[in-house]
Amino acid sequence: MNDILKYYAEIMSSIAITFGVIFSYIQIRKISKSVDVSRNSNLINVLNCFTKEYDLLIIEAAECATQKKVDTWYFRFWNLFTNEFLFFKEGLLESHIFEFWVFKMCLYYNEKPSEIPIKGINTYKESHLKYIKSGNGNYPRVDSFFKELIEISDDEKDMEKIKDRVHKLIRKYKKIK
Repeated sequence: MNDILKYYAEIMSSIAITFGVIFSYIQIRKISKSVDVSRNSNLINVLNCFTKEYDLLIIEAAECATQKKVDTWYFRFWNLFTNEFLFFKEGLLESHIFEFWVFKMCLYYNEKPSEIPIKGINTYKESHLKYIKSGNGNYPRVDSFFKELIEISDDEKDMEKIKDRVHKLIRKYKKIK
């Protein structure tokens, strides 16, 4: 009789463990899905924040009537770009979105912002080098990333080659999780 009770106890224990494992698996899946939803929501919020700030900068560019206002505008512009890089680096900004922004910046580095109405202002590249030199972008690896990007803009004129080199640059700096 003791052997039968022991046998049923072992079976019941095995069933309880099996149900426990199944229940745990279901709960882990739910938690994982919740984490994914939260992460995606945060990514959307980050994207919206950066997009709004960029849109605001473009609107404010038309108000730059003095060199001092232009310098302030450029500072804010490069500060935004630096923050975007830092968020990308930490995985808080999707790499394909940041890559697209970097690619577009690479195309415009040697131009002046058309939205700024005064003449004689620096190109994006000239202002960015000034920003980097002043130490404003002095975060780990930020300067080297931007200098490599400037090098791409200087070396390449073919859009496909620019895309390829920007893609490799993004992969080089992407945080691996």
